[in-house]
Amino acid sequence: MERRNFIKNSVLAGAGLLTSSKVLDNVLGFHNSSSDALKIAYIGCGGRGARAVKAALDLEIPTELVAMCDLFKDKIDHREKVLLKAVKNKSRIKVTEDTKFTGFQGYKDAIALADIVFITTPAAFKPAIFQEAIKQGKHVFIEKPVCVDSIGFQQVIAAASLAKQNKLYVAAGLQRRYSPGYQAVVNEIHDGAIGDIHTAECYWLGKPIGDLERKREEQWTEMEFQNRHWRSFAWVSGGNIEEFHVHNLDIVNWVLNETNPQSVIALGGKSPDKNFSGSLGGFDSLTSNFKYKNDVSLHSYSRNIPNCKNKNGEYFYGTKGKCIITEDAVIYNNKGKEVFRASSKEYGRLHGSFDLVQKNLIESIYHNKPYFNDAFYAAKSSMTGVFGRMAGWSGKELQWDEAIQSKVPLFNYTDDINMSSTPPVLPNEFGDYPVPIPGKTIVL
Repeated sequence: MERRNFIKNSVLAGAGLLTSSKVLDNVLGFHNSSSDALKIAYIGCGGRGARAVKAALDLEIPTELVAMCDLFKDKIDHREKVLLKAVKNKSRIKVTEDTKFTGFQGYKDAIALADIVFITTPAAFKPAIFQEAIKQGKHVFIEKPVCVDSIGFQQVIAAASLAKQNKLYVAAGLQRRYSPGYQAVVNEIHDGAIGDIHTAECYWLGKPIGDLERKREEQWTEMEFQNRHWRSFAWVSGGNIEEFHVHNLDIVNWVLNETNPQSVIALGGKSPDKNFSGSLGGFDSLTSNFKYKNDVSLHSYSRNIPNCKNKNGEYFYGTKGKCIITEDAVIYNNKGKEVFRASSKEYGRLHGSFDLVQKNLIESIYHNKPYFNDAFYAAKSSMTGVFGRMAGWSGKELQWDEAIQSKVPLFNYTDDINMSSTPPVLPNEFGDYPVPIPGKTIVL
């Protein structure tokens, strides 16, 4: 099917979305174009986004990068240079100075120029940008995590529902779901290889996710400083359980049939070394006990502190055996005998399927393949991290149904936000940022 005919059939099918004259104009205006290339807007110009854009532009399917957006112009210019060196066909990079957009609201103009929006900003900004992309009738790649609080979670779920109604494809950056090795072992588990699961463990113990040793430029406002060091501030990134550990939580939700935990109790803390902390205004270690349906217990460990033991993986224990997923995925029966292995040598790296996400999205759009929408499970897995963070910060045992209705935000993304705005957390006279106090911090 020709691309322009597919876009017409898939997008115009969503009559509810086309009640917006703005969306209708955007969709119909495209058909006057002489180009058959899928046009991409790249919003949030970091390294992960650059890799995603490169993967899309290097496909045989005609694609073009037509717009870039970031809070900072220097970030856009740097990533443009990186892409011009890395992309095979340089002519596919169609960005001009007029299609580089900056600031907290620049994404709206970038979205208007594209067919597909790559949202690779910090998590705090993704719900609003995703919602705008879907309202404008665009297909989306959204990097993980997709929210930092329950308000953002609800926003993503609502936009995902609208995307489904209008058959707008959504791919998420929880790339382990695209790994052939993960798919093979999860199929084995779902087919009963380890019996009924009663317990699970997951770990992301690694190096710091933030580094504040870089100098603060004199001309920067506090808002600019925090956004240039976004991984170091929990309100922007969601904290360590969101930024990295969400991959492990997503696998657990998948293995347990894409459900969500029912309750959680957690404890955590923050190192006094503020130079490497990955969660200013938050924690850099968090241990959570999630309870799922049928009383399945998940022990979750997230820590990002240097010079400590590193560990990354998922472990599942059932009535017939166990499954250990680290570099390889191995299933053992109750006698300790290996009965299945998905090795990285045979299936490819279990944790290296980034480019397959973009390949699947672009090919599905261009060739009108069966519809999919990853936003629902991406939102649930991201909210699972939020759920653990809320329990750790508050010191309370929380229930999922109450947590997802919380109206306590980490950040309010309004149309008047700018670099002179006051960020959600501020340093005291000694340069120290506030830390959550279990028993006092309010999350509901």
